[in-house]
This record gives sequence, structure tokens and C-alpha cells, in this order.
Amino acid sequence: MAIFYCQTSLIARSKGRSATAAAAYRAAEKIMDERTGIINDYERKKGVLDKFVFNSAGLSREELWNLAEISEKRSDSRVAREWILALPHELRRDAHHRIIEQFSQALIAQYQVAIDVCVHAPGRGGDNRNLHAHLLMTTRPMDAAGELGKLKTFLEWSDAKLRKNGLPTGRQQIDAIREKWSSIVNSELEAAGLDERISHLSLQEQGITDKIPEIHIGPLNMQLARMGYHERASRWQLNEAIKAQNNIIDIQTARITRMQNQQQTIETNDAQASQKPTAGFGGLAASQEAADEAYQQAKKRMEAQQKQDTEQANEERWKPAQIDPNRGSVISMFQADTQGVYRWTKGENEGAEAFRDSGKAIHSQTLNSWALAAELELAQQKVQDSEWKEIRAFGSEEYRRAVWIQGQTMGIQVEGYKPTKEELAKYGQPPAQGLAADQKSAAEAAQSRFQQDQKYQNKFEKNNGATNTPDNTNSSSSRSPKM
Repeated sequence: MAIFYCQTSLIARSKGRSATAAAAYRAAEKIMDERTGIINDYERKKGVLDKFVFNSAGLSREELWNLAEISEKRSDSRVAREWILALPHELRRDAHHRIIEQFSQALIAQYQVAIDVCVHAPGRGGDNRNLHAHLLMTTRPMDAAGELGKLKTFLEWSDAKLRKNGLPTGRQQIDAIREKWSSIVNSELEAAGLDERISHLSLQEQGITDKIPEIHIGPLNMQLARMGYHERASRWQLNEAIKAQNNIIDIQTARITRMQNQQQTIETNDAQASQKPTAGFGGLAASQEAADEAYQQAKKRMEAQQKQDTEQANEERWKPAQIDPNRGSVISMFQADTQGVYRWTKGENEGAEAFRDSGKAIHSQTLNSWALAAELELAQQKVQDSEWKEIRAFGSEEYRRAVWIQGQTMGIQVEGYKPTKEELAKYGQPPAQGLAADQKSAAEAAQSRFQQDQKYQNKFEKNNGATNTPDNTNSSSSRSPKM
């Protein structure tokens, strides 16, 4: 899911920072500060994917930021402004380049500044979709000769001076820039044929009341989290919890929308089918008695064909994964992070979330049979370790049916789904053949199978007569508190 992140901050000497050091770190380069003689060497830094420098005089990165430092005389000068931008992981690298260039040119057109952009890969131990760009812009306009102006850009003016000159306040200018960023990104998302969109507006301004706004983490907490000291990064921990909760809300909303669309499609198809004449249902007979008998026979044939078509459609809709125990655990196809999120490690879904373990629940993101098999392996281990009493599915009927069938093929009992007689006959019966130590063992195995058959049948008949069972609960999400 594409997210909006476009935040700005100042590189100021009053905070002990310099433009040359900031540029060297973000570009993973070695830059000497000519004003102080300090050499800022970050050439060993990893994770820089792309670098761009936009200025009218064609200055290099080192020349540009040394010019910015020399142009400032005060000890508390603002030597640069930084923008941190989240790049949609749904888009390709060439699309990221277009977004960055359009946004940079928009800032240059408005403020006549020079801009330095570095694209960074996701940090180690974080979300592997967190592609982002650091954009440094000068606080003074640059002319065609490559000289920085005597006055700051009006983005750096005080609000009192801006109002006196009839210009938007600093907050208003920043809001307009954030809106420009979302507009550029959304245009690229639309051009790529994606439904994802981002918004510069707050959740409250968008009318979203069920999600929790994220909090500012700060550089110290972020650094502690990147180094693995999660217990000491309290604001990072809180923000991760907020993101996890909002992610659950997003998944629930998406599933409800999909279920509503599916139901609407089914109702539309049913309405269209009811208006069509039944093909092949009729004929000629020698008498009324013969006509009545032929009618009943034709009706039975039609009902049998409809049943067969329904069963075939169900088979085509979803099939369980056939697990080979000799090839190891299915869960090895996924990689878990510190938050219990399991992601695909290969294939077209590589890096995408498949499911997450929150302790008492495994939240599913997909109906992929291999992902369901991995969820079942994880849940079975929890039962064996006495963490769970049982494995119970909840959510949409489609999910509960799929995970029940996958469980039956793996010999794992899943509660929460009421199978049909046909499903019991196909998936609920244990194998009718196998190997035993002797004749007595074979007889015991056969007797055990008969008892299991009777157990399945009794359970099915009991549930069919029940009016208030866990399977009849109205749940909108294919997640389970026990699986």
C-alpha cells in the first residue's frame, strides 16, 4: 500500500550541523568543508541507490554545498533545507526518477534553488518496502551564473515578513509543497494502472476516524531502532504498534470491500440468470402421464447438471497445496521480522506480506494455498507447545473453507468451518489403505477409521441442525484468533 510521507527540516549551524556533512552522509561520499577544513568521509556507507544534483551552473555536490556554507556568515545560519520523501514500492525505478525530477523542478521553478537528491534503500531490520529519498535544497536562490542570492528564499522568511509582503505563511507554503508531492505521485500511480493513492491531508481532514495518526519518532529513537535497541526506542515502539493496528484496519476494510463487490457480482449474475429461459428443459410426449414423467426426469437431469457445474466451479476456484514432507517445512518459504510479519522470500510476491503472528492470532493476508499451509504449520507448532488449545479459523467463508481443506490435506484439524457432505466425502475421510505391522494392527486401523468416519458424520449432522454455532457468526475478515 502506497503511503504518504513528505516531511521537511532545516540543516542549521545552531544545532551543530553543516550542509557539507549532510550531503556527504546522504550521498555516501567524501566531502571536505572548505570553511572549517573538516573532511566528512562516508564512502563506506551502503544503501544509496541513486543520486541527482539539479543546479543552473552544473556544480558538483562538493562545490554546491561548500558554496552554501561560505555564503552564510552567521553562527546560527540555516545552510540547507531537507525533504524526506517516501517512494511508492508499487512503482518501478524509472517511475521514481520521474517523480523525483518533477518534484525537484517544481521547487526550482518556485524558489530558484539548487537541489541535491539521494535515493536510499530500506534500512536493515526495517520494512523492506521503505524506499525513500533525501532532498537537500539551498536556502538561497541560485542565479544562472551559479551565485547564491543575498536574500533567503521566501520559504525561509518569518511569517510576519511574509504577511507584510502579501505572501503565504511558512506553514501554508509547506502544505502546498506536500500537496504538490501527493499530486505528482498519484499521477504516476494512475499512469501505471494502479488503484493506490496517497493524500497530504491528515486522517481527520480526510474524514478517517478509525485509524490512529502516527507519531514523530525523532533521530535518536530511529537510530536506536536501527541498531537493534528496540526496547530503548520507546517512540519507535509506539509508532510500530500504531502502524500494526492501522494495517489491520486496512486489511479488514479491503476484505469487506472485496466481499461486498463479490456479493454484488453474485447477485447481478443471479438476477441475469433468472431472466434467461432454461435451455433444453422441455419436449413432446404421447400423453399427460408420459409428459409428467418426462418432466420429472428432465428436471432431475437439470438439477444434477447444475450441481456438477457448482462443484466444478468450486474446484476451479481454489485447490489445496500438495505438501511433500520430505522437502522440509513450508514456512521456510517465508521470512519473519521482529514484529512477527512473514513475507514471501521468492516469486512474484517477493517481499510482500503473507501473514503475521500476533501471539494469540495469525492474521492472513492471502488465500494462497502455500501461505495457508505455512500458517497451519505455525499454528500446529503453537498447539504442540501448549500455547493454543485448538486451531480455529474465522472470517469470510471463502477463507475458512480454504484453510479447512488445506488442513485436511495436511492432517491438521481446523475448527470454525462447517463442511458440506461432498467436502466431507472428498477431504474429511482418512485414507482407506496404508501399511500396518500385522493383521491385528490392520484391523485396529480399520476400526479407528470407521470411528473417525462416524465422528465426522455426527459432527456434520449436529452442526446442520444447530442454529447458533461458531460457524454462523457474521465475520467480515479472514483472520482467526486461533488460526
